Amino acid sequence: MTHSTEAPSLAPLIASISGDLKRVNTWLDARYQPDHPRLAPLLEHLHGFRGKQVRAAQVFLVAQGCGGVREEHLVVAGVVEMIHTATLVHDDLLDGAAERRGIDCVHRRWNPHTSVLLGDWIYAQAFRQATELDNKLCSRELALATARICQGEIRQNLSAGKFDLSEQEYFDQIDGKTAALFEAAGRLGAAYAGASDDLQENCARHGLLAGRAFQMQDDLLDLIGDEDRARKSLGTDWANGKMTLPLIRLRDALSKEDRAILCEQFGAGAPRSILLEGRFAEPMAAALEVAHKEIADTLDAACIALEALPAADPRGQLIGLTRFLGSRTR
Repeated sequence: MTHSTEAPSLAPLIASISGDLKRVNTWLDARYQPDHPRLAPLLEHLHGFRGKQVRAAQVFLVAQGCGGVREEHLVVAGVVEMIHTATLVHDDLLDGAAERRGIDCVHRRWNPHTSVLLGDWIYAQAFRQATELDNKLCSRELALATARICQGEIRQNLSAGKFDLSEQEYFDQIDGKTAALFEAAGRLGAAYAGASDDLQENCARHGLLAGRAFQMQDDLLDLIGDEDRARKSLGTDWANGKMTLPLIRLRDALSKEDRAILCEQFGAGAPRSILLEGRFAEPMAAALEVAHKEIADTLDAACIALEALPAADPRGQLIGLTRFLGSRTR
């Protein structure tokens, strides 16, 4: 099964749920009210972190494809976005990033302790909201997903500087730290629309694969993306010794001599330009081509999982959104 690899515009893909996304933003504004005046500047700062809200869009489009958006989907989408925001606050600190979406990361504007505690506050608020739904499905699934996110980040952190990281370990890490939340969003979007167990599984599988491709693309952009366009710090994975898919493909294609040279530079704070010029330029270009192909294949598999959706229009929009995740430049 093949699909166009041209990058679509996001706006028409989410036009049918634009009203739902506005409601989510209003809902988030109400949940980000400070309990103390000193918290107010931090929560105001978070407003710039909302970005494209593709996970919330996923929840609503899956719901449309499985029978219709219900009031519970507003809470699910809002809680998913809150959990995602908390991970961004913590991730920026772990990565030593300076900017996120064109504004200072929380740990740069304030300090690392504040960044950790703010992320924890957001998690607590998110799960408080999830428990207010009539059943435990949302809180249970998102608790499991958050545990997987933390486990993936812990495993990545503990493997920093591990030049011989395996392909399987890399995918296990990104399936936890990134894809788990997409997977949960897909499952919950279907479940609260009254979908069958089989349809819920297909929507969860779509989320897992789409989230995996999202992170694969993110790792690729960390090496070749433009910081002004991306509006965040790039090159941090290479500089901090985080082995990603393009680096794995480069490492495995090099001669023993060049591999030893690459190993010396890995995680030593060297700029990413070392990989894109000189002796590594040609094998890096080949590795990037392989990574692009693997992202496309993962997107194909994600779109196949959507064939089970009964509603054609939301299915087509979800396929477009899926393509967007893997073809974005920021």
